[in-house]
Amino acid sequence: MQKSSVLIIVFCLFVLCSVKAQSNEEAVVPDKLFPKELNVSSSAVFELMGVTPSQISRSSDVKDFKVDWSFKSWRLNPNISLQGQPIWELIYNRKDISKYVNASAFMQKLSSLELSLGTVQDEDGNRRIGFGGKINILRSHDPLLKRGYFDSTLVNYKSEIELNRQTRQQLKNTLDTLKDLSQFKALSSQIIDIDNQLNQILARQRDEILAQSKSFADQFWNSSFLDVGGAAVFTYLTDSVGSLKELKVNKKTGNALWLTGGLGLGKRWLITGMVRGLQYRERLDFVLRDTLNFTEVPLDTTINQVLLTYGLNIRYGSPYFNFFVEYFSDLRSISDKTKVILEGNSERISEMGPAVVVDIKSITWNLQPAHSLTVGGDWRISRNLALNFGLRMEFDTQWKKQTFIPISTLSCLMR
Repeated sequence: MQKSSVLIIVFCLFVLCSVKAQSNEEAVVPDKLFPKELNVSSSAVFELMGVTPSQISRSSDVKDFKVDWSFKSWRLNPNISLQGQPIWELIYNRKDISKYVNASAFMQKLSSLELSLGTVQDEDGNRRIGFGGKINILRSHDPLLKRGYFDSTLVNYKSEIELNRQTRQQLKNTLDTLKDLSQFKALSSQIIDIDNQLNQILARQRDEILAQSKSFADQFWNSSFLDVGGAAVFTYLTDSVGSLKELKVNKKTGNALWLTGGLGLGKRWLITGMVRGLQYRERLDFVLRDTLNFTEVPLDTTINQVLLTYGLNIRYGSPYFNFFVEYFSDLRSISDKTKVILEGNSERISEMGPAVVVDIKSITWNLQPAHSLTVGGDWRISRNLALNFGLRMEFDTQWKKQTFIPISTLSCLMR
């Protein structure tokens, strides 16, 4: 057998294997082309820690694992949180989302449960560790239930794709029965041309779906929603090597529950509000003075405290870039520190003698900003990356400025 004949046979076998393999592939539209989330919001644990530019977040609908980095102190500290949706990942994260579409309303809501774990180092060098979660209980538009939005595009290309497949199958049937090797190469080239045409059709379909996905996000990014969140944070004193020591007793260590709701206005505006309750242990320091010998004894006591928080966020823009203005207020449920000391320590004081009194001016607790104003924005750099930034000003009860803090976070979706 001549060398040229061997080469022809090898070439024919290669083409046959390629044609067979390609014929078994389905020309499908990848699920990743469809929008799975309208917004990328911060993790629940970072929200409670207060290390996000906006303390009143938008609805969480991220269906991928996410990593957040917070830059509040502008130092290279491991301020990071990890976020995921376990129920979605275990039950509904499939190429075919029909299981999610056909699920009950309760399971669809349950699948939006996100859990997060995070740690930051605060300005005092303390290590904060926490975990949290959020779940959506009301949403005006769910991207995964809006596949009909793309039906017209899929239908327009369906006949063109089907005609291509029929032509290809006819050529393949002819190729299978062909005995004249001289025509084999020409017919194989036609099949390759048909395959290239199919790739071009799918590319045009993909580009059109991506354009529609952008239009979909523009139209529904500010959808109305209602979320419930909760988190627990623990703050520890650390030594020079970062070992965890004493647990801090203040508002940085506690458990919280909150309710966040948003209302979209037109295509550019989103108004979001939040109500939150944080339960924690509050430490009060005070001094007892003996009026006879003028001696002083420094003491402290702790009480169960609840920090009531409410706020309003007004956002303007698009899903890719927007600005916001936010007002945030914290109110102690127990605000009269003098009354707490006098009533809670009356027996303790009386045991020390009738001449012992509390030095009212010495009663102190952790400085607590009563009002907070933040201006900032979000920039969706890509499908997988989002930057949040803000400038926060904090005030006391008399609206005297206490702090001015720049904050930014970087969110990365693990697609």
